[in-house]
Amino acid sequence: MSNPNYTNDILKSLELNSMNGMFFPMPYPDSDSCFRYERKPNGSIIKYVNIVSSSMSKPCPHCGCIDRHDSKGIRKIFLTHTSNGHLKTILEVTYRRYKCKHCHKYFKDNIPFRFPHSKLTTIAAQTCLFGFRENTAMAVLARSHGLSKSTVYRLFYHHIDIPLRFYHLPSTISIDEFRATVDEGTFAFHITNPITGKTIDIIADRRASYLKNYFMRFPYDERKKVKIIVMDLSGAFHSIMHSLFPQAQIIADRFHYTRIVRENMVQARINCCKNLKDDSLSKLIKRNLHLFDQYKNRLNEKKAWYYPYFKKHMTNKQLVEAILELESCEELKINYDIYQDFLKILNEPHNDYKKALNDWLDHIFKTENHYYMTTAKNFRKNWFLPILRSLTYTTYYTRKNKKIKTCFNNGFIESMNNKVKLVKRNAYGYRYFQNLRKRILLHLGFKYDII
Repeated sequence: MSNPNYTNDILKSLELNSMNGMFFPMPYPDSDSCFRYERKPNGSIIKYVNIVSSSMSKPCPHCGCIDRHDSKGIRKIFLTHTSNGHLKTILEVTYRRYKCKHCHKYFKDNIPFRFPHSKLTTIAAQTCLFGFRENTAMAVLARSHGLSKSTVYRLFYHHIDIPLRFYHLPSTISIDEFRATVDEGTFAFHITNPITGKTIDIIADRRASYLKNYFMRFPYDERKKVKIIVMDLSGAFHSIMHSLFPQAQIIADRFHYTRIVRENMVQARINCCKNLKDDSLSKLIKRNLHLFDQYKNRLNEKKAWYYPYFKKHMTNKQLVEAILELESCEELKINYDIYQDFLKILNEPHNDYKKALNDWLDHIFKTENHYYMTTAKNFRKNWFLPILRSLTYTTYYTRKNKKIKTCFNNGFIESMNNKVKLVKRNAYGYRYFQNLRKRILLHLGFKYDII
């Protein structure tokens, strides 16, 4: 076992190559092997490796003296190493303590492969740190790496630091909120670059004072670089972003304003079903309610199903038309047509989107439709230009080294919020926002510092 070739091979197999002769494997007493195995009461087997420090002279870390020092005995520490298959590996490290003859201070052998302030090897800690990039629960990480849950928690809380984000503002940003923790703010603020598909930063609170303190650290010339902001129909965000980025144009996300119009149509359908005296017709509408939410030109016209109410086979488009032609569904047809006119603006090309949108709003004001009146007033007063820009502005999104021509939308940031929800769900929630932010940014591949 004292053969240097065998020693180097053992150290390489343990990935302990950079020890410069300070530590080497040594056979156990009454044995010719540096390995021993121990079976636990639960049936698991643990492999121990005996590592001993060399007796070569070492400089004093206090005064730098390299003379012979007085030995003050030996100590032993057990360091958890990376698991080898199903075997948990523990390094049984023996090191020495000394007293310097010059400064009369005590010191001990430096263990180069020990992770600071823990009973782990550096490789075991780094392997666990890489696991934080995946959306895996910490308890699962602990079991897969042969560590205790408290050790994994301690690594995450005390040894990982995400530095503050200092960056240049891009020309296009996308903003949204998600439910976070209650220690700093119930809702956090998420900023992304929709063109490149990268998260820029996550802010602890969505309140105006917090956002102003965050963005005012950027000089005015830097904030002038932001030309487009994509957001949902939040009046508070609209006023805050307009004051912070005076050169930026607000673009409303298509999904959010389409959902508002669809909710008006859904309310009209619900009221129609309540007023129907024919229960079978009401049940037919409820069973096929998804057909009334779709654009009529995209309804299936090829495959037919048998409907007992009409006593014949009908396609989806024929079914919707047959229901709307009934006298009892006259009010539903009026609201359905208004909803379809709006979907036509979104799904079909127009030479003048401004005129088409104005005509749709004017029709609602003229007919005084109480289902759409509140939405129409909100669109005309606050969101006409942001909606118009979402219909007319186009750009190229870069995804996986491919460029995709599309309109400005919040699709990417919504997908990131879904990842955030998965991170929270796997951890059964977080109490502190900084821990949640740290885990999210690790999962998204951000750089971190080991402290």
